[in-house]
Amino acid sequence: MAEKLSEEQKVKIYLNNLSALKTIRQQFEPMVNDVILYVNHGRRKIDDDLVKGTKTGIDVYDGTAITAKNIMRDGLCGYTVSQHFRWFEYTLPGKFNFPRWSGMRSWSGKRMDEYSEVKKYLLDREDVSRAAFLRGNFYDLYPDFIDDGLTIGTVTFDVEEDLYSGRIVFTIPHFRECFIAENRYGWVDTNYRKYKISLKNLVERFGFERMKEIDSNFSNLYDQNPYQEREILRVRYPRKDYDHLRLDKINKPFASIWVDTKSKKIIDESGTDDLSSITWRYRVNSDERPYGRSPAWDALVEILKANQIGKTNLKAGHRAVEPPFIAPADMRGKVNRGPDAWTFYDNFSEKTLPKPLYTNIQIPFGIEIQDREDKVLREYFHVNFFLLLSQAAFEKVEMTATQVMGMQSEQAAILGTRIGRLHSEVLNPIHDRVCNIEEKAGRMPEVPDILLDYIEILSRRGEATGIETDYLGPLAQAQKRIFKLQGINAGVEFLGRVAMFAPEALDKVNLDKTVEEGLDAVSWPASCLNTEDQIRKIREIRQQQRQAQQVLEAGEQVSKMVQRTGKEIQPKSAMDFVMGGKGEGVA
Repeated sequence: MAEKLSEEQKVKIYLNNLSALKTIRQQFEPMVNDVILYVNHGRRKIDDDLVKGTKTGIDVYDGTAITAKNIMRDGLCGYTVSQHFRWFEYTLPGKFNFPRWSGMRSWSGKRMDEYSEVKKYLLDREDVSRAAFLRGNFYDLYPDFIDDGLTIGTVTFDVEEDLYSGRIVFTIPHFRECFIAENRYGWVDTNYRKYKISLKNLVERFGFERMKEIDSNFSNLYDQNPYQEREILRVRYPRKDYDHLRLDKINKPFASIWVDTKSKKIIDESGTDDLSSITWRYRVNSDERPYGRSPAWDALVEILKANQIGKTNLKAGHRAVEPPFIAPADMRGKVNRGPDAWTFYDNFSEKTLPKPLYTNIQIPFGIEIQDREDKVLREYFHVNFFLLLSQAAFEKVEMTATQVMGMQSEQAAILGTRIGRLHSEVLNPIHDRVCNIEEKAGRMPEVPDILLDYIEILSRRGEATGIETDYLGPLAQAQKRIFKLQGINAGVEFLGRVAMFAPEALDKVNLDKTVEEGLDAVSWPASCLNTEDQIRKIREIRQQQRQAQQVLEAGEQVSKMVQRTGKEIQPKSAMDFVMGGKGEGVA
């Protein structure tokens, strides 16, 4: 956007864009409201923002979908991200290719992260990132983020740094607040967030003087009630006029603008090197962009059916327990229907006795129908994958470890496409954002010279130089097992059969590389691997031991031969050397 525009013109453009984005989102809102109502009612519907603390869940008569969603949410969190295990590592998968005249020519063909200095740098970088995640509130909010993704289908993380505490703060806006747009490659790069902030928080963020400049009556409003809220529009989008040669807080790749919708003035205009709002869509239809769908969207028909079954059965059960009664008109107000109650009347007669209007009321939907609906809903949320062992124990099914790993790998393959989008749209951008924040704060380790030199070479070639994130959670490992380790195991089994009649076939295989790939597939810690020097020394010692053993065995055989001949060994002879130079005769 051109900087020559006046503030009034800019605000007008922002509000017009917001209106256009609202129109796009309106098509998705009815479905989102239904999903929130039946599967995520604690989030409150889009139009329920006026009264906080509203009672929710009163329209839900079957909790199967909510329970299944909770299991999938907790399972995804536990299988992908946790503060209790090492769930990611940084890698440089590219290989060195130094020119012939370089003193590092011997490293050509090897991965960059195999070099000791580069490996140490990446490990130190991981430690800084882990510390940043632990200092912030990422682990606290990640389950809620996944929860919205599995129900609403589109959810956003706002990622900012608290400069005073050095913490990275994550926020999850409600779907009602965010209006998004994609770039031509399908990535969400624009986010208009319209929401309310208390006057106190506005002062903490922008300062009291700045807010008085925005609204001349702000001081009076603040004195009356600093906790009253004011509507703000935050605009973030990629700048088309970004100039990498000019350094200031506005000239950044992504714009970050705060607009006061009441006064229609810009409170603050700045920018960021990366997008501070990160949006995840569980699944996106090509003709429904930019908003996503979720398992709850896919299962909504079954959810409504199960809800209706539960509601109908509840009504039938209520009528069976407390049916309507009929009685003579002269007994109006005289019949006591309470527990352990007595009703006294004269002239007892069966005909005048109060009785139920309906009898033999049956529950319309049996257990079998409800169980079938429960099973279908659980399949939508992949409950079997996350509770595989629990269900096997409950059903008293005995499985071997190989069978368990095989079934988990099978389910992981089914979830692979969804987890791939979680990595690419959420976790990768979060790592980029966290690393950039830590880099600017001076907490990241210094880049080794060899890596700087090689990055410069790659930049001249126009090749990518970025650090990649490899995920090590149980779900990622299950996917690795099915796509990588199973192939290695099948190959080893095949080689074993071939080697029985053609041992020289093993010469075709680099066993060291095979072991490395197998250990990588099971996430063997790099710190537990021997270096090339250590391996060489171990093999040299083993070779020496083999040679010594061969000499010893040869000596024993010669000794037996000499004993059989009965001849004396001559000093300094070849036989004497084989026997250790002792020149001992035969008794």
